[in-house]
Amino acid sequence: MQHESLIAFLSGDLSPQALAEEISNEVADFYTSLRETRSAGIIISEGQDFILTKAGARRLLQAVADQELPIDIAVYVADCIVASDSIDFADDQTRNAVFFVEDDSREPTHAEMLDALALLD
Repeated sequence: MQHESLIAFLSGDLSPQALAEEISNEVADFYTSLRETRSAGIIISEGQDFILTKAGARRLLQAVADQELPIDIAVYVADCIVASDSIDFADDQTRNAVFFVEDDSREPTHAEMLDALALLD
């Protein structure tokens, strides 16, 4: 994933749909590798340091809640945020929201997504 695209999405300068379109092949390759080999790597380009705030985390969760970003892509985006050496979290609530999305053990319900969003208020 391109660092600039991720930051543009988190900052509100790139729509969820545009981000999904940009990374859809990358995400498909990731999940194919994961299924076939049980391992896959996240690659995110280097970029300027960025502090992820509640607003950026809210944008990610809201895109999933509004069905503007498919959950598999949202999980990948959250993985990229966590894997990036250039992104730090502004606070624990922001970190917890990203880790909530990153948890791919099961797809969250709409109600759970709304509850997670409420924790960012």
